[in-house]
Amino acid sequence: MEKNYLYFHDVFADGEEHLHGIKNIITEIKTPYQFIQLVESSFFGKMLIIDGDVQSSVKDEYIYHESLVHPAMLLHPNPKNIILLGGGEGATLREVLKHKDIKNVFMLDIDKDGTELAKKYLWEWHQGSFENPKTALINTDARKFIESQVASNSTDIIISDLTEPFEAGPSYKLCTKEFFALLFDRLSEDGIFALQASMLRSVTYRMHRAIRNTLMQIFPVVRSYYVYVPSFDTTWSFVLASKKYNPKTVCVEEIDEKIQKRIKGELKFYEGEAHTRIFSLPKDIKKILAENTEEIITDVHPLPLTRKENI
Repeated sequence: MEKNYLYFHDVFADGEEHLHGIKNIITEIKTPYQFIQLVESSFFGKMLIIDGDVQSSVKDEYIYHESLVHPAMLLHPNPKNIILLGGGEGATLREVLKHKDIKNVFMLDIDKDGTELAKKYLWEWHQGSFENPKTALINTDARKFIESQVASNSTDIIISDLTEPFEAGPSYKLCTKEFFALLFDRLSEDGIFALQASMLRSVTYRMHRAIRNTLMQIFPVVRSYYVYVPSFDTTWSFVLASKKYNPKTVCVEEIDEKIQKRIKGELKFYEGEAHTRIFSLPKDIKKILAENTEEIITDVHPLPLTRKENI
């Protein structure tokens, strides 16, 4: 029986697309910063699309959000004060709040229209996290906040769940050497920074490598890792940057023990064996990351990072 779907084209590069059958458009809005669409996928269920890119689906968002949050949170010996950059859906916030001993989370998202849409339509993602007494949601420019006196060097963990830093896009200034240096100064001596860092495959890697190279100019420990996200139809990468702790030295048993002790609620993807696997990069990826190490992102000399040039 033929299905009357709309088809959303998720474009990877010239000539490479993934088609998502869309049953209906739940809502869409053009904010001052981005075009947000919430649709119902025939396979992945409710799906969030921003500026033509799939951000997450209700069926598999936990893979992305658990991978972004928990390696950094569990590597730190005792995180209390957290800053979250972006993360408008509220799912990254949800995962942070699973850690029982944290004191507060400053969530900085410039797009108030986007966070209001999330509160109304994305309960499956945030699960009430915006109303948690530990949460302070501030709709402001994250860079200005970090530069202000509000952000001191008492922050234990900073997590960036921003859109990709394409040239002239809203996230570019939050992935530069200058901004990463500000984050380093705002972190405590045990501080850790984690961020989503675009696709990382043998044919799609430039943006990730530039972000990684830039962080290596500032932090003594920088490690790439990645997972496969079905609704993205590709591997998706992250970078963990630390002042002293190396995620590669943590054993399976230590991760599992910390999960039992420090986390309230269920983890569907991340555990000790998953930690070891996602930080184990294959030979071809390690070779790519070792090349062109001088390519960094700065305020002074913007690096042209476009969707096409990400190949």
